[in-house]
Amino acid sequence: MFSHENPLLPLVKPGRIAVFGDDVLAGRLLQNLAGGSFSGKIHHIGGEPALLEGVSYHGDLQDVRGQVSLAAVTSPAPELPGILTACARKGVRAAILYAPPAAGEQDLAALAAGLGIRLFGPNAFGCILPHSGLNLSALVHSAVPPGNLALVSQSASVCANILDWSHNDEFGFSAIFGPGLSADLELPEILDYLSTDLKTESILLYLEGLHDSRRFLSAVRAAAAAKPVIALKGGRYPASALAAAAHSGAAVDRDDAFDAALRRAGVLRVRAIGDMFSAARALTTPKKPRGKRLAIVCNGGSPAVMSLDQAAQDGIAAASLSAETRQLLAPLARAAWSADNPVDLGFDVAPEQWLAAITACAADPAVDAVLAILTPNSIAEPLDYARMAVEVLSRIDKPILACLLGEVRSRAARAEFARARFPTFRTPENAVAAFAFMVDWERNQALMQETPASLSSYIEPDRAQAQSIIEAALQATQRALSLPEAKAVLAAFRIPVTPSESASTPTEAVATANRLGYPVAMRAGGDGQVRLGLRSAAEVALAFREMNPQAGAAVHLEPHVDRPQGRWLHISIRLDRVFGPVIALSEAGIAPEIYDARSIALPPLNPRLVQEMVGVPHVARLLGPLRNKPAVAVAPLQEVLLRVSEMASELPWLQALDITLEADQNDALAVDAQIQIRPLPEGEDRYAHMAIYPYPSQLVKHVTLKDASICAIRPIRPDDAVLFQDFVRGLTAQSRYLRFFSAMRELPQSSLARFTQLDFGRELTLVATAQRNGKTRLLGEANYSCLPGGKTCEFAVAIADDLAGRGLGSRLMRCLMEAARAQGVSIMRGQVLADNETMLGLMEALDFVVKMTDEERILEVTRQL
Repeated sequence: MFSHENPLLPLVKPGRIAVFGDDVLAGRLLQNLAGGSFSGKIHHIGGEPALLEGVSYHGDLQDVRGQVSLAAVTSPAPELPGILTACARKGVRAAILYAPPAAGEQDLAALAAGLGIRLFGPNAFGCILPHSGLNLSALVHSAVPPGNLALVSQSASVCANILDWSHNDEFGFSAIFGPGLSADLELPEILDYLSTDLKTESILLYLEGLHDSRRFLSAVRAAAAAKPVIALKGGRYPASALAAAAHSGAAVDRDDAFDAALRRAGVLRVRAIGDMFSAARALTTPKKPRGKRLAIVCNGGSPAVMSLDQAAQDGIAAASLSAETRQLLAPLARAAWSADNPVDLGFDVAPEQWLAAITACAADPAVDAVLAILTPNSIAEPLDYARMAVEVLSRIDKPILACLLGEVRSRAARAEFARARFPTFRTPENAVAAFAFMVDWERNQALMQETPASLSSYIEPDRAQAQSIIEAALQATQRALSLPEAKAVLAAFRIPVTPSESASTPTEAVATANRLGYPVAMRAGGDGQVRLGLRSAAEVALAFREMNPQAGAAVHLEPHVDRPQGRWLHISIRLDRVFGPVIALSEAGIAPEIYDARSIALPPLNPRLVQEMVGVPHVARLLGPLRNKPAVAVAPLQEVLLRVSEMASELPWLQALDITLEADQNDALAVDAQIQIRPLPEGEDRYAHMAIYPYPSQLVKHVTLKDASICAIRPIRPDDAVLFQDFVRGLTAQSRYLRFFSAMRELPQSSLARFTQLDFGRELTLVATAQRNGKTRLLGEANYSCLPGGKTCEFAVAIADDLAGRGLGSRLMRCLMEAARAQGVSIMRGQVLADNETMLGLMEALDFVVKMTDEERILEVTRQL
């Protein structure tokens, strides 16, 4: 069935390139193209001939013989509509626009879309593919060394800066992409391409903002599932964020929300360009740590001290060595050794002793990684140590990080370690920071595997009740709920709340207080005044008069909650302009505003993600035992956070939510709530407000096949990767070819991640599973992927060969069509090989229309939904 083609192919594999422009940029671009090893044809259109070897010159694009796949345009904005129109007549599929944007750029994008041309730019840096000798950038003239790192940057200056670094003698690049201000071909398409590029082992991202957060997170999540993705984001603070927004033309909002989104996507975020390369070094090794306990072996004490300082700063634990390990190390260490970690072997340690100490530490179950530090001196020759170490340490299954201080004498030794894929560093601080990156990356990879549904699996909330309260308030032109209304919405989502009742006269207030029981709290409905601990009718009446509510206005009374052992906590939802609802947990009051001490997460959440949220160090300290106070019971708090996640997912009307909780060693109770609401656009998708589309658990169903066997049909999950690979291996060579247009026996890891890590807002894979001999087996799969605009999707389907004729293909396709229709898709299309009679029969039975294509062996099938 259908084989997806990445829209970047005209850029990365162009046959003929047409260069438009007669300026300095065009001249430099032509020199770069002609001076490389690009094997395609280069045509300069309409410019002054520079007589470069390998470049042909034409007055008009139509004079070029043969198909042109890519236009590289440095011409000014007024000329672009005419150039794009000429490109469309010639069948050009994509264009790179290097010039800065001008007024009416949206009209230009619309024109290109109507002409069927994909745009990269404007203000693009371009792209460089060192392995194929293709340099489609005018800003970098020197050759870029080929390697395994891909660089993607929204800033041309950052690209040029990195490529001019002295790091080039250590790192090579598989690809460099600078999309500039492109709102068409940009980060999602680039990441989709790099996730399956065999020459790319790690991806470096420089970001300033996003045009489409959901598409970005979908693509970066799939890429991070296949290979390390390391991101640096500019604009972390308000002033720099404004500058970034002006510079990148993309949406920018809260940096902590961006941070939370990258964690959920499995991306490692760093703070500086140098950290990108430290992280890349650390993640080159296939050996990953199981925890954050680091052992340090050195031939000098001071570098170890600096390492421990950095470890404390980065939250890395100094491993406590076992008695058996200390006994092995005692004969090797210097006399003044502390008999624990770090292990100081002295300046005159021999290579054999150095390696024995590293090996002993790595064998300790309490150690997750070893940092081996070597300071060169007149006795220690680093290259001798490195040559011996590479052979010995390669057999260890834990990460070994090498720190070789110095420069001249250590350079060859570092190169020796790097060739053997050992993370290698110049300073102990960089080495420890790199290990922290490894720990963070492992944690983020685990978070990436979580795909929560919008609703928890236990007691379902009364969404209809909450919705009716909100809609009634909106009809009354309210933009904020009253306290009783807000608490009723919380109660509908099973959050424990104190009862709240309204009173508009002193007499009503006293009657209400008598009914609730003393002591009570009284809150003004408008100006936020509060009276706590009212213990009698007289105090209630006096408090009402002191608040002096306007005629007809109400005050709210509720039981006064006073728990001496409790903590006051604050849970909020705020709408981020880029990522939608963001959930925050902090201490109540102004302290979090002063110290910026919050735990942040994007919904939807599940117990694993909530556990991560309450485990953030400053939150964990807040919830833990304090002076004369026992620790807060975490389970009730986690349940409230899950319920707040449900509210963020299922109530798109929420503009803001603030809950004040009093939590102690027994439970957590919401004592105050404020909810601001907003009307929704007509026809908006149920989860359009969310950057991370919830797992569509409503699509799970059980079906009976023709042979009376029962199977489950459900959306795919990341943990289905092994099942999916077994399914592919179980297909015959012909079935694999018919599904993937390839006879490969199994999917590469990058492709496997692409099939199992989905953004359910734009793509869906349904799998059919059944229990066979006590194990789960995947019987078939059907996928659709939305094209730009979201109204048309492409689909593919495959069934296990031994399930043929049982009706599974039809059931899967009908479920897929129903899900696509509910998502707003109106046309479903795919491609079928002409000799695939079984699939063509299925398509006809499902009322698909079969059409010929330009390729003789491929037919197109389409259906209106």
